[in-house]
Amino acid sequence: MSIPIADMCPKWLIFIVLFAGCHRATEHVTEARPQTQNTPPSTIMTTPQERVQSYIREWHQYWRDCGGSNQMSAAFVSASFMTTMEKWEKSVQSLAGKHWLTPDADQSASHFGYPPDHDAAAEKVVKHEVRGDTAVVETELIQQGSPTFYEYQLKLDNGDWRIASMMRFYDREEKQAFDEAETRSLLEKASFAADLSPPEKGDEPNCEVLFEDVRVVKGTLMEKEGKIRVLKVGKLSLPSGTIIARDFGYSPEEARPLSLKVQPGEYEVEACVLERRVAAMRVLFASSDQKPFVYRQAVTVDGGSSIIGVDAGNVAICDGQAYMSRTRRNHEREYQEWVEKTLARAPGSPDLTFLKLGDLPQNTAVVSGSGYGDGGYPAYWVFDAKNKLLAFVIDFQIAAEKLYRVVKVPWKSGLSGIVHKEPECAIEVERATGVVVRGSNVSEARWLDAAGGVVATSHQFASSHSHDEQTFSVDFERLDRDAVTLEIKIYTGFRNNR
Repeated sequence: MSIPIADMCPKWLIFIVLFAGCHRATEHVTEARPQTQNTPPSTIMTTPQERVQSYIREWHQYWRDCGGSNQMSAAFVSASFMTTMEKWEKSVQSLAGKHWLTPDADQSASHFGYPPDHDAAAEKVVKHEVRGDTAVVETELIQQGSPTFYEYQLKLDNGDWRIASMMRFYDREEKQAFDEAETRSLLEKASFAADLSPPEKGDEPNCEVLFEDVRVVKGTLMEKEGKIRVLKVGKLSLPSGTIIARDFGYSPEEARPLSLKVQPGEYEVEACVLERRVAAMRVLFASSDQKPFVYRQAVTVDGGSSIIGVDAGNVAICDGQAYMSRTRRNHEREYQEWVEKTLARAPGSPDLTFLKLGDLPQNTAVVSGSGYGDGGYPAYWVFDAKNKLLAFVIDFQIAAEKLYRVVKVPWKSGLSGIVHKEPECAIEVERATGVVVRGSNVSEARWLDAAGGVVATSHQFASSHSHDEQTFSVDFERLDRDAVTLEIKIYTGFRNNR
């Protein structure tokens, strides 16, 4: 289990890496540039495509005025970096005031790179549609041989078309995430009688205790006790009886349904909330008092892991067919819908959102914040003692207690060579390089004195890592003088029953 905290930084800090190898024809550098900073207020645009074309032209000119050329690479490693960024931000503010319905909706201030996001010579309107006082304009930008598509949503405001929002895509509208044959093949692999494995050795999920309202448990980050809140958050529709569970921010084409199929229907979704975060969520298929409950790993039809990887701070539980039948653009739109709903959520409300995937009218996805953030989180099927399917649960490990065992090795002056060896842990003392510990689940090394006091820990020494091997550059003189025992702490699993 890991509890990484996702670090966020302004996108414009990333742009330096985009400028390496920037090249642009010299005639673009030597052209005369109009003084766009003093451009008069926006002209009323009577068609949505005129508004978009005007925005693109002026955006590109602002970009050039701020140094967007083959000179960018040199400019942005110089002392003028902040001056240039301030100029760009002011330019975008002016541009947004002229063309957007609400000035703060234009996010261009964080998109100053090479090649430019917009180029009047290369970005063309390919589609437009007007519906009353709203419109959609699509453009296609060809750069370096690759297309980028922009979808502008516009609104008519007192006879003037204004941009309300914009989304960028890298696929054409009709591009499916999966073709029909692939969708059918993958969904048919899900079975009511799938072969399911027990939890990993040492893991004790016991997730039913996470759904005991007001139960007092200890969180893993703050290490303080708190009461669980169990919330019934709504119903999830699974019309195909297949489930896809994954980070909703990932590209859809790598998704695979879970191997176990359930009866099609609508099912209650519950959330366990602890420390104001979703600690676990589950889909309930039935109830039972036939204990003990049995947990099985929720693997995918291709034998993929039951650990759900997270990089965008969320996990979605979706109907498999609804998820796989969408276009790639619809996936991007629905991801953006989740982002907007999450940002608009009232403070203190649970981080859970239902979505209608594709053209279906019912909620075929529920997206939850993933506990403390990014990482890997176990998913299980829960059965009663008579093998009745009760639930599908994802544990975000907020209340999980890590379990360890300790290997103790006598330490004495001059100790060298292999001093301990077993399948999960091997220890070798190399006087020229340090102490080498091999094992994928090794958590910490400690040296103790005769009274059991800590002389040093592995965290105090410089170390190098290679696959399942860690080498600690220890202070042998100090350890030989003061330590009598080396302890190796090995992670063995987790449990939720504390």
